[in-house]
Amino acid sequence: MKLNSLKDDLIRDFQDQKRAVNEQVALIDPMATSLRKPAAKRLLNTGFIVMMEVLSWLLFLGCIAFIIFMDKLYPFYYLNKIVYDTALPPSYPIDDMKTLSWIIRGMALVSGLLFFAIARMLATIRNKNSILHLTGKNLKLLAEQLLQRKANMAALEQRNPIEMPSNTDTVIVPQQKPHDDILL
Repeated sequence: MKLNSLKDDLIRDFQDQKRAVNEQVALIDPMATSLRKPAAKRLLNTGFIVMMEVLSWLLFLGCIAFIIFMDKLYPFYYLNKIVYDTALPPSYPIDDMKTLSWIIRGMALVSGLLFFAIARMLATIRNKNSILHLTGKNLKLLAEQLLQRKANMAALEQRNPIEMPSNTDTVIVPQQKPHDDILL
């Protein structure tokens, strides 16, 4: 039965921690750097995204208002007048004018739905950018802590070069003689 000394166990633990820190830094640092850049940062900044979102909501409300007040607006007022005024000579069939009126309302409805979808997408982009920014900031802090730990470990290795094994991947533990295990 081999008995490991405390020193050998601590050296093995130190090297395992060093290897784990190096692997964590290799994984986290590039991820933290890339997450600090929001998805739409290259194309749009946050102020422009908010402005476009507000504009999309206003256009959505404008489409709804257009559908409600279409009969009172200038060019479409004449379409309503042609459909419902019996004193005008019918140069076009009344059913065609009603169909045109409903088609215009339908196009306004589809446009309103598209503006609604665009506004929701912009809100989602804005929220994801803020989440990515916070995640990137936290990952960058974690990477900095790991790099600090790595520097502390390197300083400890430099202060104690004799006690530390020369090979950093494995611990070289001196072999115990068989008679060391038996106490007489």
